[in-house]
Amino acid sequence: MNLVTVKPKFQVTIPAKLRKGINLQEVDIMEAIRVDNGILLRVKQVVDRNVIADRIASTFAEVHVPPEDIGRSEDEVMQDTIAEISTSRRERRNHGT
Repeated sequence: MNLVTVKPKFQVTIPAKLRKGINLQEVDIMEAIRVDNGILLRVKQVVDRNVIADRIASTFAEVHVPPEDIGRSEDEVMQDTIAEISTSRRERRNHGT
């Protein structure tokens, strides 16, 4: 059994055995959730939205539209892609028999 003491300002120390079991680090952020008879602490991943937005924008900037798709709508491109996949699957099935 792992016991902790509630300190001034309601601080608690999480026992080393439990911390190591979930690879908890000193700078990690945790979510506290009230449950029936206690509090559940869960490690959360924090994402910087600006960093992610920049990463997505740079990825999209690297995407090159093939000349044959310039001026076509996304729906047209998707329909052609689905048709190509269907044709490829049909040819594989027929080739295997």
